[in-house]
Amino acid sequence: MIRHLYIKNFVLIDELNLDFSEGFSAFTGETGAGKSILIDAISILCGAKAGTSLISQGCDKAIVEGMFDLSSNAHALAVLSDAGFDTDDFVICTRELTSSGKSICRINHRIVTLSLLKEVLENEIDIHGQRDNAYLLNTNRHISLLDEYLEDGGLKEKVRQSWKTYHDLVIEKEQALKESYDENDLEFFRHQVDEIESAQLRLHEDEELEEKEKQYKAVRSSFDRLNAILETYDNELSAVLYELNRSVQTLSEDLNLEEAKQTFNDSYYAISDAADSIRSAFEAMDLSEEDINEMESRLYLIQRLKHKYGRSIEAILERRDELNEQIERISHRNEYLQAMDKKINAAFEVYRKYASQISDVRRKGSSRLDEAIASHLKDLILPNARFCTQITDCEPNENGMDKVEFLISMNLGEAPRPLAKTASGGELSRLMLGLKVIFTRLQGIQTVIFDEIDTGVSGPVAGAIGLKMKSLGSECQVFSVTHLAPVAACADTNYLVRKYESDGRTHTAVVRLEEAEVIDQLALIASGSLSDASRAAAAELYRRNHN
Repeated sequence: MIRHLYIKNFVLIDELNLDFSEGFSAFTGETGAGKSILIDAISILCGAKAGTSLISQGCDKAIVEGMFDLSSNAHALAVLSDAGFDTDDFVICTRELTSSGKSICRINHRIVTLSLLKEVLENEIDIHGQRDNAYLLNTNRHISLLDEYLEDGGLKEKVRQSWKTYHDLVIEKEQALKESYDENDLEFFRHQVDEIESAQLRLHEDEELEEKEKQYKAVRSSFDRLNAILETYDNELSAVLYELNRSVQTLSEDLNLEEAKQTFNDSYYAISDAADSIRSAFEAMDLSEEDINEMESRLYLIQRLKHKYGRSIEAILERRDELNEQIERISHRNEYLQAMDKKINAAFEVYRKYASQISDVRRKGSSRLDEAIASHLKDLILPNARFCTQITDCEPNENGMDKVEFLISMNLGEAPRPLAKTASGGELSRLMLGLKVIFTRLQGIQTVIFDEIDTGVSGPVAGAIGLKMKSLGSECQVFSVTHLAPVAACADTNYLVRKYESDGRTHTAVVRLEEAEVIDQLALIASGSLSDASRAAAAELYRRNHN
C-alpha cells in the first residue's frame, strides 16, 4: 500500500507531501479543485502514459514519488529480488517527466526501465475504471477468479501439471511424425553414438585432467629447483638435523632448557614434515613422457567431442542419449508410436481425472460466489441485480475442461448477460464495487482507488456506497474521490483538495482534516453552508459511521 506520496510541478500542484494510513480515505473539494490530479499522479507512477502537458507551466520537469509497503506483495518482492534489489518491505518508486519528453523511472533511487516499474506495481494498485477491462471484465480471467475464491487446495496445480505432461507427450509425438530419415541418416547417427561411446567419458574427467595438467606444468617449471631442494635436504641436512636434535634432547634437565629442547624438537619434525610434503608432490607429478602425451591426447579428444556435441561432458552424454532415442524411433518407428500412444492415453486419463474433480468443485461451489456477490449488491441497493456464474464445457486446456463466465442481470425479469456487455453509469460502478469487495483480497491488490464512482447517486445509495468502501477498507487501502457527504462520512481519514490563486496562477493543495474540520466539510458538501443546523446534521452523520 501507499505510505507516502510526493508530487512536484505536476499540473496544478507545486509541491505536495502526503502520508497515508490503512483503511478508507476520502478526498473531497469543490468541482475543479484538482481532486482527480492525485489519481492521475498515482496512475503515472504506476506506469501510465505521460506527456509534457502534465508538467506545471514554466517548469522543466515534474516528479511523482511514492513510498510503498510491499510486505504483503510476494509478486513485487520476487520481481525486485530478480532485478537485484534488496527485498525490503518499504520501496520508493519515482517517475520524473522532463519538458524534453523524457521519462525517468527509479526504484530506491536506482534508474530502472518503465516496464520494471510497471511489473513491480501491477498487482499493488487497482484504479477503478482503468484496470477493469484487464481484470473483472476480462472473460478469460473469470475461471481464475472463481478458482481463487473456491480455494481448491492444490487441485488446480494438479490439473496444470497433468495437462503439461499430456501436452508435452503430444508435442513429442507430433515431432516424431514430422521426422523423416533414410538409411544414411540412421548410419550417421550410429556413427556419432559409436564415436561418443568409444571415448568412454567420465563426468568431470576433463576438469580433473585440466587440473592435473595445470599442476604438472607448475611443478615442471620448478623441477630443477625442487630437485635441488630435496637433494640438499637428503644429502646435507637430514642427518645433521637429526643428530643435532638428538644431542639437544640429551641435555641435562638441570640446565632448565626444557622449553628450548621442545622448540628444537618441534622445529625438527616440522622441517621433516614439510620436506615430506614437497617430496610427495614432486613424486606424484613425476610423469613419464608417455603419461604426458596420453594426458594431452585425452584432453584433445574431449575438446574435439565438445566442439561437435556439447560444451561439457554432461552435454555430450545427453546428446548421445538423444541420438539413441532417434535411432530407436527410426529403427522401431511403429513400436515407438504405439508406445507413445499408450503414454499419451494414460497421461490424458490422469488429466481427465483431475479436470473432472475440479469441474465438480466449480459447479458445486459457484453458487457460494453468486450468493456472496448478491449479498453485496443488495447492500449497494441493487435489489434486482442477479449475478450468476455460468460454467460450460470447453476444449481441454491447462485450466481443465470448463469455460467460466460471469453473467449479470440488473433488472427484474431480464435474462443474465455477460458482465462486459451490461450495466452502465452508476449501476456499473456499484456493481464493480460489490465485486471488488470479493475479489480484491484474492488478487492480492493492496490499494483500490475510486474516482467519483458515486456520480449520479444520492441518499441511501450514497450511504450504501460509503459503507461498502469502509468494509473494503478493512481488507486493503481504499482511496475515493467523492462529492457526497454520506460517502466521505464513512472514511477513516479525510483529505480536502482546494484550489487557490497565487502570482496570477491557479494552484492545488491537499490537506488532511481533523474531526472538526471533517464535520465542517461534510456540512458544506451536504448543504453548501456552515449553519448550526448543517453542522449538527454533519456531526450526526459522521458519528453514526464512527461508533
